[in-house]
Amino acid sequence: MKLPNLHRIRDFGAGAITTALVLGLLIPAGAAMTSKTIQVLTGAEIYVDGVELNPTDANGKPVETFVYNGTTYVPLRAVSQSLGKAVNWDGENQRVYIGEAPGMKQYLNTVCPPYQTSKYYTPVTVSMAGKKYANVMRLGWDYGSGWAMYNLNGQYSTLDFVIGHIDGRGMTESTLNIYLDGELSFSLDVYPEDLPQEVSVPLHKALQMKIELTGHNDFAMAEVEIH
Repeated sequence: MKLPNLHRIRDFGAGAITTALVLGLLIPAGAAMTSKTIQVLTGAEIYVDGVELNPTDANGKPVETFVYNGTTYVPLRAVSQSLGKAVNWDGENQRVYIGEAPGMKQYLNTVCPPYQTSKYYTPVTVSMAGKKYANVMRLGWDYGSGWAMYNLNGQYSTLDFVIGHIDGRGMTESTLNIYLDGELSFSLDVYPEDLPQEVSVPLHKALQMKIELTGHNDFAMAEVEIH
C-alpha cells in the first residue's frame, strides 16, 4: 500500500520563521522526561495523500508544525486522525498509543467519521428498552431512510454495535444494510418488540463502507466500535 506523503516544506529560504521552543522530549522507557530550549523553523505545510492538513489540538485550536535539525515535526494527533487512527496518551507510563490501546475502545465516528451522509445525526445518548446507551448513531427520521459513507482505507476488520428500538418511538420495523466496497455484505431486519441486540460485522479490510437504515427510523445504533 502506498505510504502517505506526510510533509511538504514551502520556501523556507524566504518565508520560514525562527522560533524558540521549550519542548518536553521523550527519552527511553523507564527514564524521566526532560525539557530543552531549541531554535526551530516554522511554516511547513503538511499534506496527507495530496490533501493539506491543518493541525489542531484536542480542543480544535491550530497547532504549529516546525523543522528542527533537518527533521519536520508534526502533531501526532492531527496526522493519525487524518489516517483514521485514534491517539491516546498514557500519562502514568508516558506512552502514546496510535489506534487501539490496551483497555481502550475505538468508536467508529471518532476514529473514522463519515465523509458523506443523508439524514444522519449522533445524539449524546439514547434510551432503548429502559437502558441508556452512548456513542449513538441514528440514520433517517420519521418516514425517511438514512445512510452514512465511510472511507475505511482497508484498515479495519470488524464493526461491533448494539441496535435496538428507541423508547417512545413508533412501532414499525426497519432494515439495517451494510455495504462493503459497493456490495451488500450484511442485512438485518429489526422489530420494535425486540430487545437491543449486539451485532458483529466482519469488514474484510474493505476500502469503503455504507451503513443504511431503511423504512421508518425508530431505531438506533449505539456503542459503535471498529477494530
